[in-house]
Amino acid sequence: MPIRPGRNLAPAASDYRWLLDRGYPDQGALKLVGDRYRLTGAERGMLYRGVFGRDDSSRRASRIVDRADLARRGPASTLTSELTVDGHNVLFTIWNALAGRPVVLATDGFVRDIGGTRARLPRDERFARIATMLCAVLAKLPIRLVRIVLDDPLPWSRDHASRIERIWAGLETRTAAQLTAGTSASVDSLVAATEAGMIATSDTAIIDRCLVPVLDLGGLVVRGDSPGATTGAQPIVMGRLIAAGPAPQGRLCRRPQIR
Repeated sequence: MPIRPGRNLAPAASDYRWLLDRGYPDQGALKLVGDRYRLTGAERGMLYRGVFGRDDSSRRASRIVDRADLARRGPASTLTSELTVDGHNVLFTIWNALAGRPVVLATDGFVRDIGGTRARLPRDERFARIATMLCAVLAKLPIRLVRIVLDDPLPWSRDHASRIERIWAGLETRTAAQLTAGTSASVDSLVAATEAGMIATSDTAIIDRCLVPVLDLGGLVVRGDSPGATTGAQPIVMGRLIAAGPAPQGRLCRRPQIR
């Protein structure tokens, strides 16, 4: 059964954002707010991966490229020349949504799972479904080259890469001209160093380091923004929770002691 937020999550999200906006460290603020409202581990994950300070949220949101942007630019654009995909980041988002685990629409505009699951994708037909949904979305994007990079140390990464390429080759209709899938021992560094086209990830560290625009590819699949490819999941919109929570000033009038 899907995990839904409890009644304390809205005021907790409001307090957590208030602390972040005033420069408090995220881990300390999360412990303070989580303990105060007796949040579950899942609810703390929703805050940590779904709520960011206003400045960070605005900066990352300004980097997002959506389907309308891609359609306007077309396949001849420099932006659509190449897409480098943080493979496991995107695949885990889809997998967790399919498995009924919580996903959030974060304040920076990206859809994320809340973490806390074992770093292992399935190897059976469940992975085929994940990969097929991913390829179905990519096939409708006007991108000339898609490079999917998986973390080599994670189980079955090379098998997964091969299966993605086979599924892609079997598609009858696709807009993107070419797709390759492979592995790397340092995916984060490789994706963050991308200088051409755009990247696909929801990893905040990579987004903050990389200079090219970012496609929320996992979010496109999870939210069903492409016909025929949807997980049926309904991301929890963290911005709405913050807006629904009471103003925090009265509750946090004394400077919290965060270590």
